[in-house]
Amino acid sequence: MSDSMNPLASLQNIFRNWWKIVLIAYLCALIGLVASYLLPAKYQAEAVFSSSLDFTEINFENLVTDTGAPVVFTQYDEDLAVQVVQRYLIKKQAAALAYAQALDSTITPEAFARDSQISRYHALWTLRFRHANPEIAQQVVNYWANEALRDLKAAQAAGEAETFVIVDLTREAPLPTEPTYQNRGTLVLAGALIGLVVGILVVDGKFRFSPEGDPED
Repeated sequence: MSDSMNPLASLQNIFRNWWKIVLIAYLCALIGLVASYLLPAKYQAEAVFSSSLDFTEINFENLVTDTGAPVVFTQYDEDLAVQVVQRYLIKKQAAALAYAQALDSTITPEAFARDSQISRYHALWTLRFRHANPEIAQQVVNYWANEALRDLKAAQAAGEAETFVIVDLTREAPLPTEPTYQNRGTLVLAGALIGLVVGILVVDGKFRFSPEGDPED
């Protein structure tokens, strides 16, 4: 068996030519970076909610555990309570999708899920949506945010949601003016991984199919 058909020799050749593989991976990552600039840009609109607890509504003095000990409202309990914001935003997701599709019929449920986000930072909740048209991004976010807040307030008034959680729409989404390249990191990473695989195949293929087994590299 020739060296070019020896798995160990092939592996040694790959390690010996690691710089070629890294170079190809770097070039492919660069292609991914360039592609992120050439692809249609999207604009991201953001609406912000604030959430807090009204402890006077909880009435700790009259609450005890099964063992008769006073109830202690832990950080976990607080986090669980303010999740009501996310719960009602998710409830209105289907309505927001229908509204978005009325503005742009090409939006699919998969694209809508990919381009929308609900996140929390301490007492603030942020609702985001990305679209190639900044006005559509703004309209979808503000519709979604106001519909969710209306349903939440109605549920609290009816005693169907946590009444001691104070929720306000702190900021409706302004019209975004700068595009967001949300796929740049993904494209660069994908390019680097593809380049890594291609580099290994090129280096190994040259070694296996060259008459001399490429021993001089």
